Amino acid sequence: VSHELKTPLTSISGYAELIENGIAKPEDVQGFAQKIHVEATRMLQLVNDTLTVFKLNSGKLELKCQPISTLEVAEAIIVPISAAAERKNVTFIADFSQLHGRMVMADKLNLQKIFLNLLANAVKFTPAGGHVFYTVKDDPENGSDPDIVVIVRDDGIGMSKEYQERLYEPFHQEKRAGYDAVGTGLGLSIVKQLVDLMHGTIEVESEKDQGTVFTLR
Repeated sequence: VSHELKTPLTSISGYAELIENGIAKPEDVQGFAQKIHVEATRMLQLVNDTLTVFKLNSGKLELKCQPISTLEVAEAIIVPISAAAERKNVTFIADFSQLHGRMVMADKLNLQKIFLNLLANAVKFTPAGGHVFYTVKDDPENGSDPDIVVIVRDDGIGMSKEYQERLYEPFHQEKRAGYDAVGTGLGLSIVKQLVDLMHGTIEVESEKDQGTVFTLR
């Protein structure tokens, strides 16, 4: 955590010093301010993720279940993921054709955290021109009490078999050219622990340079 915090703090301090001492050219100030904002957001994410991991590991995170619509939860994250995909020139495709929508008791915010982490990773590790597919369906489709299945698939950089064995370890990231120092390395650890807490399952299939599929039930 110390190492991960020092990197954005160093950047923030450096850019702020350039602006404060008048070294930065007027036309550069806005760009430096934007970089400070990006690094500050990264730090906030790290702090929030670290607190979540602490609560999960200490057994202090309690699910707050309430009646929610499965369709509403599935649709709620489309806007931010679509925006992120558009910025990277990645095609994002959502399919809810086999999700009929019903009311269930679940922790809405933590469900969305799971979906957002998986989809944000898919966009992050898919190069421009690639695709991310988000499928949510009932299984069995016409059952009275079906499982909800979420499939996040991409044709991005994929993962090595060796890395997959340690996929859910906190702060563990696979070094890939062009993707160094991306994220905190906590997202998938949080996903796995939340899924376990909700008595669900998560499976991954991936090949290096061929893409990744996460299946959440």
